[in-house]
Amino acid sequence: MSQIRFSNRLSNTQSKESTSSSQPPVSSPGEGGGDGENEITETLTKSNRFIGKDKLVQQMDDQLKQFEEWHKNRDWLAFHHHHYDWWMFPIDEISSRGTTFQLPDDVLKDLRQDEIFIGKLRNGVRLMVASWGWDIDNSKYFDECDGKQKWSHWPVRLYKAGKCMWLFQQNDYYQSLKKLAEDIKNRQKEKLDYFSHTVNGKADVLIQWGKMERLKSP
Repeated sequence: MSQIRFSNRLSNTQSKESTSSSQPPVSSPGEGGGDGENEITETLTKSNRFIGKDKLVQQMDDQLKQFEEWHKNRDWLAFHHHHYDWWMFPIDEISSRGTTFQLPDDVLKDLRQDEIFIGKLRNGVRLMVASWGWDIDNSKYFDECDGKQKWSHWPVRLYKAGKCMWLFQQNDYYQSLKKLAEDIKNRQKEKLDYFSHTVNGKADVLIQWGKMERLKSP
């Protein structure tokens, strides 16, 4: 087994990208892994072992503090360019990190009953999609957005956030994210394809959500 150093920051060159650029990062924040140094950096073992509930919750708590700071400072590029999907939007699927962040059924059931955790989970999703200009509580775009407060072209992040809300039975947020995905695909005419380690190939956000709804009750 190999040791992997996890970070939620891209390289220094990428993190200094001018705010005038309209191009997204070169790899998906949800799947590519991070480079560089940051406050949330930990040496972990890539294996077929789940990180553990306590470590997952701590990772989320630390990341949420950063989310709150980014949102306060309206630093939307920080949301767009950092890596955090694994612990902020945990799901029951393998990823580029194997099963390190794959939720076991018993942990999922346990965390569903944790009202404090659910509140933080919802807040994390709310703050993240605000960086896309989406008001998740009202299922619409904000009336006024900053220049960089817009969709960041990462379908895998949208997929994970939506499935996370579904798994944790937060149907209002799931339906809001579904409405956002439909707008991106139908009105903005953007493909919502991403690489799925579960299917070992290309997948579509809305199609995968549809299969999820038909095959598995949250």
